[in-house]
Amino acid sequence: MKKTMFTLCLAAAFAASADITMYADSYKRKGGSAKSAPWRIINTNIRASIEDNALVLKEDKRYIPAGIAVRGEQPFGSRFRFTIENTGSDSYKLGFLLRGLDKKHEFFYSAPQTGKGSFELTLPRGARELTPVIFGKGKFRNAKVVRIWDNAYRVEADPAYQLVKGEAAPVKFKLFHNEKEVPDGKVEVSGLEAAHPASGATVRAWIEKGDPAPFDAVAQKIKLEKPVSILYIGDSLTHFDIGHNHVDKVGYFLNKFNPGKAKVWNYACGGDDIQRIVDRLNGKKSGRWGFRYDDLWNRSYDCAVVFLGHNDTKASSKDDYKIAVVPPEKQRVLYEELIKKLQAKGIKRIILMSSSSSNFELCKANSDKIKRIHNRFGDPVHQEAFNEVLKELAKKHGLEYMDLYTPMKARPDKAKLLNPNDGVHLTPAGHDFVALETLKYLSTTNK
Repeated sequence: MKKTMFTLCLAAAFAASADITMYADSYKRKGGSAKSAPWRIINTNIRASIEDNALVLKEDKRYIPAGIAVRGEQPFGSRFRFTIENTGSDSYKLGFLLRGLDKKHEFFYSAPQTGKGSFELTLPRGARELTPVIFGKGKFRNAKVVRIWDNAYRVEADPAYQLVKGEAAPVKFKLFHNEKEVPDGKVEVSGLEAAHPASGATVRAWIEKGDPAPFDAVAQKIKLEKPVSILYIGDSLTHFDIGHNHVDKVGYFLNKFNPGKAKVWNYACGGDDIQRIVDRLNGKKSGRWGFRYDDLWNRSYDCAVVFLGHNDTKASSKDDYKIAVVPPEKQRVLYEELIKKLQAKGIKRIILMSSSSSNFELCKANSDKIKRIHNRFGDPVHQEAFNEVLKELAKKHGLEYMDLYTPMKARPDKAKLLNPNDGVHLTPAGHDFVALETLKYLSTTNK
């Protein structure tokens, strides 16, 4: 389960640091076959070659990677830098191909340059994809695309998310440095997006039209006597649709009846299981989300919600799907380590949320079509074993266990809550369900 998405402050905070590497290639491969040549002339199948650990471009054309370098929504005002070295004497341009949220394409280029080249771009609008471009001939080494972002800064939208029937409240933007508001902080605003150009910090607010009544009925029962800061750790069910998913809905309705008292911070990462989370907390930086926790401890939290399960319980066809990727005995050890780390940071309230139920019939049907060795998601046998470990750990350590699995499994319309292609990820209705169940839980266990 994977998808690249940048988070939003307040309803969701994105862990970042200056110069986050989004794409890199040193071209240290042998041969010149299409398989080893990752760049091609745009709108053609003509590929470059790799020679002497260099990308060789032989025509004065626009070349792009065979795959998109930076996927997922990149907010207005995001800053990117593309660097490379041409060991030849030819002049060339560096650039980016921006595919906007409206699916329109636009090119941006540097001035002609030789030798070591660099090009920086501040996005003039939100992008769905961003692809580096080399325009010219030469022998190139060490291509790198980074997002420039000083994580000491963040831009906050207030409110960051709204679910309303009628008119929405106006959205205000604030700049923070080291978690302190910057008076008269200068941010650039474009509709519901804002950016601090100097640091690369960005934010996007969301306004959804719908019926807030079911949420209101539950949320008004929750009374917060003092401000609370809630940390979410999870996988793609909490990372996908960030800014308008179940976490954002919970944050919005907590604040609706307790104005300004709830801050919800979403540090979920698509593809995560408990092993990856513990590794990242231990400082491991590899993988797509290696930088994601860089500013995790810039603040303290009163409560942590851990929502995992689907990546942990996937199982391989090579073992006839009998062994989960993270079997119960390993899950138990890793969760013990996570709990210890959260408690060491002073987090008093820890909620272990069960895995959500899947549409296993669809998961199995998709799996049965695949002839090679593969992983299958959503097996109730593994999910229920996973949840039993969470119950055991909650009892042992005096933590809380929130059972999302049972009410979701019992829903006659469960399939509508889950992605019709994979049977695991949440639809908008699924996010509504998880948010409402969370608010119900908080309303009966309010501390």
